[in-house]
Amino acid sequence: MHLILSMVEEKKDEKKLTKAEEQKLHVYFVDKVITLMTGAMGLVAALAWNDAMRKLFERLFGTQGSGDVTAMFIYAVIVTAAVVLVTYRLARFSDRMKKKNEK
Repeated sequence: MHLILSMVEEKKDEKKLTKAEEQKLHVYFVDKVITLMTGAMGLVAALAWNDAMRKLFERLFGTQGSGDVTAMFIYAVIVTAAVVLVTYRLARFSDRMKKKNEK
């Protein structure tokens, strides 16, 4: 981001970017769009899994009124544990990949 802002500031007086600067800007833009789209699709998938898990817990524990509080806490603990585990493993994988690329 800083690179792009500095390029824009340097080019205020000049109205045209060089080909190399255009290419860097294009790559940066595409990278950010892919990141945002991936995040959005991840959110959609997470919401789908959330609904599926809720239905499973309703089937296992039944519903009482607006839902059994105990079942909701069990659900929240299981989901939290799964998210922490997956996040931890992804972070370790990312660190290994970064170290491998540095060599």
